Parts: sequence; structure tokens; C-alpha cells
Amino acid sequence: MTSGAPSDWYRWIPEQITARDYELLPEDFGRTIEVIDGHIVKCESPSRLHNRVARRMAARMEAGRKPEPCLMVETDVDVRISDVPLSLRRPDIVVYRCLDDDAKLYAGDAVLVVEIVSPDSSHHTDTVEKKAAYAAAGIPVYFIVFPTEAGDGIEQIEEYRLSEGRYHLVCLHTRRLTLDTPISIDVAFDELTAG
Repeated sequence: MTSGAPSDWYRWIPEQITARDYELLPEDFGRTIEVIDGHIVKCESPSRLHNRVARRMAARMEAGRKPEPCLMVETDVDVRISDVPLSLRRPDIVVYRCLDDDAKLYAGDAVLVVEIVSPDSSHHTDTVEKKAAYAAAGIPVYFIVFPTEAGDGIEQIEEYRLSEGRYHLVCLHTRRLTLDTPISIDVAFDELTAG
């Protein structure tokens, strides 16, 4: 919580929050939620495997950036879908057109988003709800990473490309993730998950 915020700050949050309300939230709390049509959705804490895969995949994507166009790679940051009503998601990884660090990141700036499914909490959200939201927002590429049932590795990565307003499965990656555009990456699943 930011310094000076009262311990019961959350009591003032209305049923539907605006972009202005969101800006007033303590930063620590803002990192634990998403907002859908003005309604706060609490995000579950990810597993260590989830965080490891996101961190390593983002590092590989960042290393694979081409000189042009200018692209940035971030993990767990707000991507604004709309301001009114406020809707924002926090993809596990987002590749986006270069912006100033203090500029809001809108879905129109994103060229690729990645969600890593948490079997206990996010399967439907990542495979249905976020897929529809990202497609409607016009984000060209969407990856869904599926961990193994044992939670000790990656089973597969689905690669979707936007066409006519909908995502279409264009590649099912197994054992290795290889991509040329919008960013270059070629990495074995084991390299993303090994402890």
C-alpha cells in the first residue's frame, strides 16, 4: 500500500469503478486485479512455474526483438481495453509498440499477448473470456500456454492469429516455441521450465 493510505481504503471502492477511481487505488492493490466493464476481478497468485515461464519467455522475446518496428516486452502490466467503461487486463506477457514509460498501454499498442493457464483458476478465463476480449480489441497474436497436468512443465502452446475479428489457431507448439513475427523466438519448452 502506498504511504499515507488508510488501512480501510478498499471500503470506498464503488461497485463499478471509473478510470479515475482506478488511478486512486494503491499501486500494490492495482497489481492484483483486472477490471472488466468497471467491475474489479481479483487475480489469483500465480505458481512459481507460471512466473518462471513468463519471466524466461519474456526474456527470450526481448532478446529476439528486431531493429524495426520498435517493440517492447513486459510482464504483468495493465493493458487498457477501454476507458469507459473501464476495462483492463494484465496479460502474463505483452509485446507492444514502443511507448514512453509513463504512457498508458492500450490494447491498440499491443501486437502479441501471452496468457499462462493456471489449471485451478484461469482455464476458462484464458481460453474463452480473455481470448474474446483480446480479439475484440484487435490484438493480432495471442498465445495460450498450457502447463502439464502435473504442473512441472509445458504441455503445449496455442498460437492464435487475428483474422476477420476472430482468433484462428494457426499453430500448436509442442516441445519448442518457434516464431518469426512480430518477434523472433526459438526456445525448447525445457529451457522455459527447468528449475
